[in-house]
Amino acid sequence: MKQLFLVVLAAAAVVTDDLPPSCSKPVYCDSDLLHHVQMANLYPDSKTFVDLQMRNDENTTLNAFQKLLNDTNNEPAQEQLRAFVNENFDDSGELANWTPTDHSDNPPILNKISDKNLRQFAKDINAIWPTLGRKVKPIVFEKPDQFSFIPVSNGFIVPGGRFKEIYYWDAYWIIDGLLISGMEETAKGMIENLIELLNKLGHIPNGSRWYYQERSQPPLLSAMVMRYYEKTKDKAFLKKHIGSLEKELHYWMDTQIVSFSKNDRVYTLLRYYAPSTGPRPESYFEDYDTAQKTDSHEDHTEFYVDIKSAAESGWDFSTRWFVSADGDNSGNLTNIHTRYIIPVDLNAIFANALKNAAVINRMIGQVRRATHWRFLAKQWRDTIEQVLWNENDGIWYDYDMLNEIERNYFYPSNLAPLWMLAVEKELIIKHAPKVINYLKHSQGLDYPGGIPVSLSRSGEQWDFPNVWPPEVSIVIKGLQATGTEEGEKLAFHLAQEWVRICRKGFLENKQMFEKYDAEIPGRFGGGGEYSVQEGFGWSNGVVLQCLDDYGEVMTAYDTFEPSEELKVLPLQAEKKNEKKSTLAKTEDDCESSDSKEAVKEE
Repeated sequence: MKQLFLVVLAAAAVVTDDLPPSCSKPVYCDSDLLHHVQMANLYPDSKTFVDLQMRNDENTTLNAFQKLLNDTNNEPAQEQLRAFVNENFDDSGELANWTPTDHSDNPPILNKISDKNLRQFAKDINAIWPTLGRKVKPIVFEKPDQFSFIPVSNGFIVPGGRFKEIYYWDAYWIIDGLLISGMEETAKGMIENLIELLNKLGHIPNGSRWYYQERSQPPLLSAMVMRYYEKTKDKAFLKKHIGSLEKELHYWMDTQIVSFSKNDRVYTLLRYYAPSTGPRPESYFEDYDTAQKTDSHEDHTEFYVDIKSAAESGWDFSTRWFVSADGDNSGNLTNIHTRYIIPVDLNAIFANALKNAAVINRMIGQVRRATHWRFLAKQWRDTIEQVLWNENDGIWYDYDMLNEIERNYFYPSNLAPLWMLAVEKELIIKHAPKVINYLKHSQGLDYPGGIPVSLSRSGEQWDFPNVWPPEVSIVIKGLQATGTEEGEKLAFHLAQEWVRICRKGFLENKQMFEKYDAEIPGRFGGGGEYSVQEGFGWSNGVVLQCLDDYGEVMTAYDTFEPSEELKVLPLQAEKKNEKKSTLAKTEDDCESSDSKEAVKEE
């Protein structure tokens, strides 16, 4: 046992001397300039400064700041710092507004929606896409070293609000929404932007800013590619980019893999792990301030690694990553220990990515490579079952490899293996009744404003009472994947309630929000490091997913109001949706009939 424990400690250890800075651009990531400006609190949001562009090149800017330090005995006043920033930076921005050429005022999804109120809601959401369209200005390509933005070639959809760049995992739900809206070219361009970032940095960063360079986000690239293929049957796209998809798989296996023990056995899975020095540049003051309250080493390196690793998960921040002295999820940000936790969703997503690599390679005739990835996918699914499945509770849980205990708390991510079909077919049949029973008794479905991301009221934004659209999607799609009548009925109910909740908020505020409040239907969420954000990319995508799945039977109210244009007779709400989830395929039958025909053609 002692030897196994040492495996975990060695895997989780942080060696300060080996860590890189947050990125290779000192002005934005690792400099006295960054420290002084951010600690002076010149802006309410730390992200504001690192999104500014330099008026001159990097060396000129750093030399000018060194002169300021020399002139002020290393203690420049706030007003001196403000004057320096105003003289050396500007906020003209790297992006121009961009209207996607494939946007239509009447997307195909409208023809699937029977209720006239929901039809109008879908039309309103579709109208948001052009307002979120952006394209990189030519000057960023001409003078890339003066910007924190990493230039990409194609136009794209931003999430909204303060998020003025591409975000990796946001893009999954945005792309799905675009495809449902008939915007295949825009979706394709967004995927190619992510691949461009992958090939430039060796992995896809958290977002398309240099200060995100040393951390990624949930590896959903291959899932995006498969969604695009399902809509377009563009096999040439698969063949062109399979090498990049495999490159990302190797990145995660080379950098985030960890060996740990459970019940005296050693297993290998992925964790979130973003080792680099110092605070997050875009939240520099907040991280530095919190670090002073921790009991870690004087340089607070371990805290900074854990906080960045949580940001890599997309769940920034949550009790999900807290490990108290007693081993539970109580405490606050000083108890964050992300690197010790084996997450259900990360490993389910990765198992799906391995399967996708196998499917695509088979489709393009690369049988040997397909066999390699198929074997790894099976291995990953088996390990998820052995380590993360709890037979008594009937659900998958994150695992704390430091304390060697399951994290038996409610999080929607617990259903991720079903969402990503990271479960063997026979086990889905076996587990489905238990998962549905777990969900019904979890208290996670007891709130009028949607499924909360946790049941802990910690004040962090990835905790109660906040409802995050992607996690709602994971639960709905996971229930669909059970393949049971009860699971489908519950999925429909949750989808209809979610659309109604978002519509209520939209009618009251004329906005879609990043997150919502579980206790008050339609109200935006709160907590965390910044104010509520409007837009909002993934919120739009999840509503469109629900309408795409259930538009024919879904209603805005308990009484049905049919669309006059469609003249569709009302359908019973309990009628089972005939469309199967695109993820409701198992490893044994993951190749669709189209895929099999493609193989025959080869």
